[in-house]
Amino acid sequence: LMAMSSASTQATSGRAAGDRAGDYARLEQRTLLLSLVCVLTIAVGSLAWGVAIESDVVILNGVFSLVSLIGSVLYLTAARLVSRPADRRFQYGYAHVEPLVSGANGLLVLVICVYAFINGIEGLRTGGDAVSPAGVVWFGALSGVICLAVGAYEWSMARRTGSQLLRNDAREWLIDAAFSLVTLVGFAVVWWLEEPWRSLWARHADSALVALLALLFMPVPLGVLRQTLREMLHMADADRELAARVEAVLAEVAAEHDVASHTTHVAKVGRSSFIEVNIVAGPRFALQTIAQQDGLRARIWQSLELMPDRAWLSVIVTADPRWA
Repeated sequence: LMAMSSASTQATSGRAAGDRAGDYARLEQRTLLLSLVCVLTIAVGSLAWGVAIESDVVILNGVFSLVSLIGSVLYLTAARLVSRPADRRFQYGYAHVEPLVSGANGLLVLVICVYAFINGIEGLRTGGDAVSPAGVVWFGALSGVICLAVGAYEWSMARRTGSQLLRNDAREWLIDAAFSLVTLVGFAVVWWLEEPWRSLWARHADSALVALLALLFMPVPLGVLRQTLREMLHMADADRELAARVEAVLAEVAAEHDVASHTTHVAKVGRSSFIEVNIVAGPRFALQTIAQQDGLRARIWQSLELMPDRAWLSVIVTADPRWA
C-alpha cells in the first residue's frame, strides 16, 4: 500500500510539474508576441519620425527596433521549439536552439553598434547637422516610457517563468529605454546652454549621441555572445549553485557509504541543464542492487530542484575509475 501511495504521489507530482511547464511555455509565448507587436510599433514610428525631422539618432533607434523585431521573431520561434519534447532527430530536445537564437541576435546588435559608432564619428568629422531639439525630446520621452514599461513587464515574466529568452528580450527593451533617455537628456540640455555653445551643440548633438550610445551599448551584445559561446561549447555553468547542490548530496552519500571518489559535470544550454555524476564505489559500497541505485538517482534529482523538462541527469556507479 505504501508503494502504491508513493507511486501515486510521484505521478501526481509529475503531472503537476508538466502542467506548470506548459503554463510557463504559453505565458512565455504570449509575452513574446506582445513584445513583437510593441517593437513593430516603435520601429515604424521611429523611422518615420526620424526621417521627418532628419535625425540620425532617432533613425538609429528605429534600426535598433528593427533588429529587436527580428530578435523577437527569433525568440518567439525558439520559445515554440524548445517547448517540444525530444524526438528521434533531436534526442536531447531543442534546448540548443535558445543559445543559437540569442547569439544570432547578439551578433546582429553588435554589427549595428559598430556601424552606428563609425557613422556618428563620421558625422562629427564632417561638421554635424542641425536637428530640432523639441522633436527629439518628445520622441525620447514617449519611446522611453513605452520601452521601460514593456521591458519591466517582460523582466517580471522572465523571473516568473525562468525564461532566458524573455530575460534577453527584456534586456533589449531596457537598453532601448536607456537609449531614449540619453537621447532626451542630450537634446534637452541645448535649452540650458549659452551661445555659442548652444549652436555648436545643437549642430553636433545628433552625431555625438549616435557615437556615444553605440559605444555605451556595445558591451551588451558582447556579453550575450560570451554567454552563448559558453553554452554552445558546453563549458561549466558559471552559476555554481546547481553544482553546489549536487556536491552537497554527494558528500552526504560519501559519508553514508563507501565511495572511493566521484566526479561531476554540470553544463547549461539554454534553459536546460545537463548533469553527469560518476561515482567510483569502494569494496564496502552498500547500494548494490538496481533499486538501491535508482533510489540514489532519485535523491540526487530531488536535490536539483529543477522541473523535469529542464534537466538531463545521468548517474553512473562503477567500481573501475576508468569509467568515472
